[in-house]
Amino acid sequence: MQAGPISKSSNGWELKVLADGSLSCDNFNLGYDDIDTVYCVLKKQFEKRMKKAHIYVSYDNWSGVFIMHIPGFKSPKGDELIREIYAFLSKENK
Repeated sequence: MQAGPISKSSNGWELKVLADGSLSCDNFNLGYDDIDTVYCVLKKQFEKRMKKAHIYVSYDNWSGVFIMHIPGFKSPKGDELIREIYAFLSKENK
């Protein structure tokens, strides 16, 4: 799969393929201070699975808040979870 966007929601979340072929869920409209808010939204439903699949929430200037694999831990199950998180976040606050 070629790197780049796959899907973008109306509330700013974007599902992307990264250069290493893994998936990322990003929201450029969110800032550093939003990391904890996003994690709290995901915590109840996804925390255990995120830890098991080595998925984390962070921020950078290029992506805004993003959800992706810890480098070196990409997996098909992790990508499935990122797709599920993207679908969940895309429906939040509509």
